[in-house]
Amino acid sequence: MRKIGVLLAVTLGLTPVLLPRSGSADEHKAAPTWERMTEDSGIVVFRQEVPGSSVIAFKGVGTVDAPLSQVIAAVTDTPRATEWMDATVESRVLRKVSPLEQIVYTHIKTPPGLTDRDFVTDARGELDPTVKRFTVHIRSVTDPAAPQTSFVRGEIYKSSFVLTGIEGGKRTLVTTEIHADPKGSIPTFIANAFQKDWPIHTIKNLRKQAQKPDVHPSPELAAALAKAGF
Repeated sequence: MRKIGVLLAVTLGLTPVLLPRSGSADEHKAAPTWERMTEDSGIVVFRQEVPGSSVIAFKGVGTVDAPLSQVIAAVTDTPRATEWMDATVESRVLRKVSPLEQIVYTHIKTPPGLTDRDFVTDARGELDPTVKRFTVHIRSVTDPAAPQTSFVRGEIYKSSFVLTGIEGGKRTLVTTEIHADPKGSIPTFIANAFQKDWPIHTIKNLRKQAQKPDVHPSPELAAALAKAGF
């Protein structure tokens, strides 16, 4: 559903993993391609069929008229997700895995006749100071701190925010992707139909949120950004 709202951005160094070479044909299979769908308010939406999944992945690309640090601040303020993530009723940190990694709980309001959805996600990210880029990786997890609810627990297979400073840092290019299953009795074709609008609503609302004067990075994040030269 497009009403899937999940966010959290943190900074974490990623560890490279070396895999043995394989002579199988799988090694040479082309990655799934993105197909352009539509454009609205300068936001371009793409779709991607994921092998082995009936749920379509969607991607949105657009700009935000705010500095990178301000957009990062908006995206990483978990409790304030209700101000800009579509249909988000609650968003809170369940626990900190480390100073810069968190487990997040998000409750999503669904249309009348459907049970609300909720998500438990792990969010980790990486900073690339050479190109002024902040990438967030989000996925569903099972966590002992997750609350027991009467809602249907959806699953985020893969989601991300890629925030890149442009025009000398005055503006930010936002690329967001989502591949998620709302679970429950919602037919797949309906879930896909709703989710295709998620990138547009997300980036439009982020544009407004980033302009609010009281949006600032947390002290921990501000320190991490400064240390990385942002």
